[in-house]
Amino acid sequence: MADTLKVYKGDDVVGTAERQEDGKAKVTIDGLEANTDYPAGTYKASFENENGESEKVDVPSFKTKPISVTGVAISPKTTSIEVAGTTKLESTVTPSTATNKSVSYKSSDEAVATVSSNGTVTGVSEGGVTITVTTQDGNKTDTATVTVNAVEEPNTEE
Repeated sequence: MADTLKVYKGDDVVGTAERQEDGKAKVTIDGLEANTDYPAGTYKASFENENGESEKVDVPSFKTKPISVTGVAISPKTTSIEVAGTTKLESTVTPSTATNKSVSYKSSDEAVATVSSNGTVTGVSEGGVTITVTTQDGNKTDTATVTVNAVEEPNTEE
């Protein structure tokens, strides 16, 4: 029987792996929170073989990796507003479990339309702009096109 590494949380075995020829064993523990510090002793480990199981020892402290952003999508992709009108653009960061979902917005021409940090676009003057959303993690981008139309004057002739 090969040596088997057993990792425990409390009395429950949460992972096992056979020791490799280089003397190492790699265990994956499912269900850990991303970007989290786990203090020494949260988990314990032992080796088991045909002679029985070794004494459990504390696993040293460790930190899980953050979940990186892989993309961002903005919606709607095209829209139009009037001068002084507003519309709200929504951004969706993928994966939904990403650690840092922060985004920023930028207008290609603030003389035509401005965009706030929450994606609200305000028409300034007639024309078209591209609004770009950028993720803080990974600089992933997507764009939307906004057309700003002149305010139509009401017809007062009767």
